[in-house]
Amino acid sequence: MPQVSGIKNYVELTYGELQSLKKDRTVMLLSVSPIEVHGWHLPVGTDVIIAEHLLERYANELKMRHPDLTLVKLPPLYVGSDALPLPGSLSVDAKYLQGILFSYGKGLAKQGFHYLFVADNHGGPRHQMAIEAAARKLWRKYKFYLLDPFNADFRKMVQHDRDLLSKTGLQPGNCGDDTDSHAGTNETSLMLAVDPNYIKEDYPDSLASKPVRKKGHAKLVTNLATFLRKCGLKETGEDLLHLAETLAWVSDPEMKPYMGDPVKATKEAGEAMLKARLDDAIELFEKALRGEKVQIRPLLWSLRVLRKLPE
Repeated sequence: MPQVSGIKNYVELTYGELQSLKKDRTVMLLSVSPIEVHGWHLPVGTDVIIAEHLLERYANELKMRHPDLTLVKLPPLYVGSDALPLPGSLSVDAKYLQGILFSYGKGLAKQGFHYLFVADNHGGPRHQMAIEAAARKLWRKYKFYLLDPFNADFRKMVQHDRDLLSKTGLQPGNCGDDTDSHAGTNETSLMLAVDPNYIKEDYPDSLASKPVRKKGHAKLVTNLATFLRKCGLKETGEDLLHLAETLAWVSDPEMKPYMGDPVKATKEAGEAMLKARLDDAIELFEKALRGEKVQIRPLLWSLRVLRKLPE
C-alpha cells in the first residue's frame, strides 16, 4: 500500500506548526499494541506491524473522504496488557496503559484537538478494557474522541458476527475467534497481506494448536458463565466463556506460543479481514467527525474492574 501523501509526523512539528493547525479539522493517528510472542513464525512486534499498516489504510481513506482534514501521526506505542505470558513478551499493567492513553488524550485536548484515532491488533481483555476506559474518561472530561475500532471488531471475531463473516468470507475457526485467537490462521493471513517478509519460511511445518480441556480456574469460569447465561445475563456469560478459553490455553503447561493453524493462512483471507476492519473503523470515525457520541463495549466490559488487577 502506498504511503499517505501529506500526513505529518507529530514529533517533527515545531511549536509554531502545532499551534497553526486547525484543531477541529486535525486527526491524530496512533498505533497501540504490546511486544508479544507470536509463535515461532511471526515476530514479537506483529501486533504493531499490523496496526501500523492499518493506520496507513485509515489515513488513505480519511484523506479520500475528507481532503480538508490534516492527519498527524504519533509514534507507535509498543505498550499493552495481557500479552502472552512467555519470555519475550513485554506486558504492562492495564492501569498504566489507561494512564498513558488518557494523558496523551488530555495533552491533545488541552491544545484544542478533538480526535485520536487508534489502530490496534491485540485482544488481551484488560488491554481492551483499559483503552475503552481511557476513551470514556476523555469524553466525559473533555469531549475528546479516542477511538479504537479493534475493541468492537475483536468481539465480532470471537462471537462469529454474521456481518463480519459475510464480509470476509471467513468461517469460525479461521476468523480470529477463540480457536484461532493468536498467531494462527487469521494473524498469519494478516501478515501475509501486510508483509510476508516478516514470516519465517519454515512456518508451514507448524502443527495446529488446539483448545485444551478446561480445568482449574478455567473450569470454574465456564461453570459461572453457564449459570449467568441461564439467569438471562447473556453478554456477561458469553464474555466469560471467552475468558475461560483464554485461561485454559495460557495455563496449559504444554501451551504452544500460538492458537490456531498458521498453515491454513492465505494472503486473500488477510486482505479480506483488513478491508472489513477498515470499513468498521471508518464508520466509527465518521460518527466522531459528525460530533456523535461513540462508545464501544469490548469483551468483558461488564467486568471491567478486572483491569485494576496487576499482570
